[in-house]
Amino acid sequence: MRSISTIAIANLLLIAPCAHAQTADMSQVTCSDLSDAYAGDLVVIGSWLSGYYNAKRNNTVVNLKELGTNTQKVLQFCRTNPSVTAMQAVEQVTGAGH
Repeated sequence: MRSISTIAIANLLLIAPCAHAQTADMSQVTCSDLSDAYAGDLVVIGSWLSGYYNAKRNNTVVNLKELGTNTQKVLQFCRTNPSVTAMQAVEQVTGAGH
């Protein structure tokens, strides 16, 4: 379920450069990028992150309440850690990388 929070965070946050780009290297997106992202881009990023971490866990269930809670946790973490990548933030806050 922690992987879901990673996706939720990505959904709430978006990278401004990705808004107009055809491709984006998600491993390079920072917390600072997320704070500059458009809402629509945040949904795409959040969905990608959620799918990525859930696939790693072979999890096909999405808990929307947990996703929202974890998203808020990631956003709070990002406010004080702007240079950290979004993926590192998700892993740090939710333990999704373990």
